[in-house]
Amino acid sequence: MLESLYGNVSILEKALHGLTARQRAIGENVANADTPRYKRLEVAYEAQLRAAMKAAGRRDDETPLTATHPLHFSLGPHASRVAEVSPLLRAVTDETQRNDGNNVDIDAEMAKLAETNIRYNTMATLARDKFEGLKSLLKEVR
Repeated sequence: MLESLYGNVSILEKALHGLTARQRAIGENVANADTPRYKRLEVAYEAQLRAAMKAAGRRDDETPLTATHPLHFSLGPHASRVAEVSPLLRAVTDETQRNDGNNVDIDAEMAKLAETNIRYNTMATLARDKFEGLKSLLKEVR
């Protein structure tokens, strides 16, 4: 029953963390677009999140519960896999588009920023709706 109440909140949380890190990296790339020898940054988290969900035996629309207190019931050996997902930041050094060694393409970065913002807003809306549903359920129980 708790699984049906909390659904994919931890997955949404990890997606929001990853998208926030990506927004910061893109912002840094844009800010350093004219800095000689600057190498653009990338953030990856999606593959790691999918792998953690698969290892926990979950579909993309499910999430395991996470114990947050030592007195909680055991959640099984894979329950914390999603909780361990962390965005990976890396500098892209294998490509250079300009003579000054900088590899930032401002148009590509702005497109990535727009896509990231759309994904972030979608995930934030899903999280808000999930919590609104829980809130209304709690009001009905009282």
